[in-house]
Amino acid sequence: MSKSISELRNMLNQRTNESTAELEKMGKLSARQRMDVIFDQGTFVETGAFVGSGDKDSSDGYGAVITGYGSIDGYLVFAFAQDYSRLHGAMSVEQTAKIANIIQMAADKGTPLIGVFDSAGAKIDDGLSTLDNLGIAISTLTACKFDEPTIAVISGPCGGAAAVFASMFDYKIISRQSGSLYMTPKVALEDKTLVEADALLENGFVDIVADNDEAACKEAADICRYYSTTAAENINDSAERDFSADVLSGEYDVHDVINELVDKGSFKELQATHAKSVVTGLGFIDGIPVGIVANNRAKNNGKLCACGAKKAAEFVNMLNRTCLPVVTLVDSEGTVMADKVEIRGLAKNMAGLAEAYSDIADNGCSGVTVVIGNAFGTVLTVMGSKSLGISMSFALDNAKIGVMNPSTAVEFLGKVDDESKAKQTAEKWAETNSSPLEAAREGFVDDIIETSELRARVAASLLMLQT
Repeated sequence: MSKSISELRNMLNQRTNESTAELEKMGKLSARQRMDVIFDQGTFVETGAFVGSGDKDSSDGYGAVITGYGSIDGYLVFAFAQDYSRLHGAMSVEQTAKIANIIQMAADKGTPLIGVFDSAGAKIDDGLSTLDNLGIAISTLTACKFDEPTIAVISGPCGGAAAVFASMFDYKIISRQSGSLYMTPKVALEDKTLVEADALLENGFVDIVADNDEAACKEAADICRYYSTTAAENINDSAERDFSADVLSGEYDVHDVINELVDKGSFKELQATHAKSVVTGLGFIDGIPVGIVANNRAKNNGKLCACGAKKAAEFVNMLNRTCLPVVTLVDSEGTVMADKVEIRGLAKNMAGLAEAYSDIADNGCSGVTVVIGNAFGTVLTVMGSKSLGISMSFALDNAKIGVMNPSTAVEFLGKVDDESKAKQTAEKWAETNSSPLEAAREGFVDDIIETSELRARVAASLLMLQT
């Protein structure tokens, strides 16, 4: 005889208590606890609560995944979360169908989607049907036109087809304590650390590493705030605040420049330990959410390598999909010249970066580029130039912009007659051929600005482009 609704409710509640106790021993949260962390208190509404293993009188399949929606600072968000305590989060036919359904709901409503992955793999008893349904979930994700972000939280094991699925999300966050992402099982690897959080971040396969399951879920909720229309209400910073020139002095680190440019405390870096000559992340400027791409002069003079170009291109493409403005800070001596960089496809990845920036206007999005230091050669073109259709472009009054580094140029052109005067020769050549004034005359930049104006001018441009 079928169980009554009240009996099923009691079963769900009892199972939640049992799974919580079991998972605490592994340093994890239950699926329901994850929803409580992600959403504003009391706002989560579950969907498909009674979808089980196919046997209407069986409780074994219930709870392997929870799906539903709620609010984050009043912002509607959909989510699913796997629960390792239920059949080790096994991906059953019913579970994958629930996931595909919640993806479709999020796309239909035009809201962010958060997926928490914690599964040992497919439910073997379901045979090929599980892989078929997972393929349907993947197809649903790719077919849906998301204007809002999709965020994967890797709180436990995530391997095989599930790893492919999670890697398709816009943002990937992993728990250092309990998360792993892999195609090859850890036991079959020579280097067991490759599937762990820090290696995944360094290799560019995830965007953020959080200390534990709870912290990872909080990071997912925080990313949603960069897309919320109410987030700007909590910003307390003035667009007219002078930008301090001190952060650009000497052998500066571009992180200091970014933190001075954005609203105080709002910068969230992504892929922090991967391709460090390029910095990417999210922030607010005068309450306007933006994505930031910047050359980091502190790392190899900001020279662009294959991995750095790919990192920037993937981020700009994601910003295009979710229509966040792109703010680009350029300071680079050019590209890295080495065999390994060519092998890794420098030209191909720079082509991808140029294409990503070219797509900004085509997608109805916007961007602001500022040359804050040196900009030489092809890097000048591919890093969000006017030539690629970027909305607004500026140069600081002390920037150097040209076809190549002045020192290299004068050597190449045979203008150095006396090696002891090579530096003076290069400086004189740069005054005419690498000045921001020359770039402005040719329409390569819209204006030349003083360093103290940087924040105000970028903020004003973003406001103009928003209207």
